[in-house]
Amino acid sequence: MTPADWSSQEEQVARHAFNNGRTRSIESLISTLQAKCQELSTDESVWNMHDYLSTERHLFEGRSEFDYGNILFTLAELLKQQLITLDELNGLDPKKLAKIKAMSMF
Repeated sequence: MTPADWSSQEEQVARHAFNNGRTRSIESLISTLQAKCQELSTDESVWNMHDYLSTERHLFEGRSEFDYGNILFTLAELLKQQLITLDELNGLDPKKLAKIKAMSMF
């Protein structure tokens, strides 16, 4: 997809949902880290925390840019992870919404 495939209203809806998803993703990560920090007691637990953070950073950076070529996949992943809701996608073209819903099931 390209910017030309999106109306200004659709872009606004998608960007708003995307930004909400990013914000919720970080909030969830912080909450999880706070809980995991309570479990740190050995050198192995520290390295496990490092590995966890490295994985989460990779995942976050992979979905941290609003890219027209991948935005349907990104929104589907955010929906799948319950970081956004279908209601936040109201205003998108029904075909785009159907694609997002379908991709979020896998």
